[in-house]
Amino acid sequence: MLRLAQVLPLDRTEVYTKKGGDSWWYLENGLALVRGQDPAVLPSGPIYLLYAGYPQRIATPETAILLMRLLQVVMSTLTCYFVYRLAWAISHDVRAGLIVAAVLAVSPAFIIETGQILTETLFIFLLAGGLWLYVATIERNPADKPLSPRLYGLVALVAIIFGIATLTRAVLLAFPLGLLIHLLMVYGWRKGLQLGLTLVVVFAVTLSPWTIYNRVKWGQTVIAAQGFAAFLFLGATDSGWQGPQQTDNTLQQQSGAPLSADPSVQQQAYSSGATNAILGDLGGWLKSRISQLSSAVLQPHGTVFYTGESLKDMTSRWLKTDHSLGGLLRLTQGDSFWPKLVLYLFHDIGMLAGIIGIWLSRRNWRLALPLVGLIAYFLLAHFVLYVIPRYLFPLDMIWWVFGGIAFAALMQRFVWRRVQPSPLVEKVS
Repeated sequence: MLRLAQVLPLDRTEVYTKKGGDSWWYLENGLALVRGQDPAVLPSGPIYLLYAGYPQRIATPETAILLMRLLQVVMSTLTCYFVYRLAWAISHDVRAGLIVAAVLAVSPAFIIETGQILTETLFIFLLAGGLWLYVATIERNPADKPLSPRLYGLVALVAIIFGIATLTRAVLLAFPLGLLIHLLMVYGWRKGLQLGLTLVVVFAVTLSPWTIYNRVKWGQTVIAAQGFAAFLFLGATDSGWQGPQQTDNTLQQQSGAPLSADPSVQQQAYSSGATNAILGDLGGWLKSRISQLSSAVLQPHGTVFYTGESLKDMTSRWLKTDHSLGGLLRLTQGDSFWPKLVLYLFHDIGMLAGIIGIWLSRRNWRLALPLVGLIAYFLLAHFVLYVIPRYLFPLDMIWWVFGGIAFAALMQRFVWRRVQPSPLVEKVS
């Protein structure tokens, strides 16, 4: 109901009028793709483009936007169910699942994102569903039992889901290799290798149609998506994302030569530009990457949807120059202060509780490790690639899975203390 209340009043024409934005790009190229009119090699995977294209093909533009948003309401609601099952499976405590489901149900960032014509809601839905199916499969198939055809089928289904997720957001491309290692740890070399190869092969087969399509139509070899080199270049030069045209202009200014129209040559140019920038000042690059990643980790996704000055900048200025109570009161009266503060609370409490929950889940590492590995994988990938809070938004779901486990343990401890008799009562008894 919260998600419906968010998406139903939203304007359904604005995304078409804001030309140059990401939403407009997905709508424009998605419709072209389903019509067979795509103008060039597309830098992203096809899933969200198809998701944006087919509703426009069968309905009016405004109705297509409404349909996409309503589908995202369903996907975001199902994500709450998936994280509920994940936390329950890892902790064996249904209260942990109920806590994380409740948090995601009312989290402003997840509610707001449901109405955006962007990849996040679909990607998080696929990621949560794939993780839950994988963890449930491991939980219900102990290592001491023979491998069954059903187990192979479930692992293959996990691979298909992660393949579709990778064709939505290509950052997930190498994650199945981590799952292969996890399967080896859980099932041993023989069984783990069989299951791991099944996962990796089916994952590769799921990606292959998009690769074949680009090879046949454009003569380009595309694995999931192009654009890795460009994001490596943006991260290396600390130039920030201002659209594809501005990124191309930045590269041309650095190289002093015009950029080729051939996508494969462009990728080579971006790779060379990134390599030169990194090797030219390795220490500066490391410092810049640590600063960018730390900033993206600490700032919640969703604050950009509210007008006014950055809450982080306002607070930093108050701490450095003011310190007075009056200054603090003026800070609270700033544009969208309270909505932004709520976003920060959900984000920061989730991370802190999540770290505690990871520690509490250490004994059930076989089920917790894939989620911990995903956190590490995202942080390592975006240490190298350009990063903003939006790119790390899927981790909020994972932090809160472990956060639910931490809060459930706290509740258990509190309730246990209330119901246990005091030492004096035990002595009298």
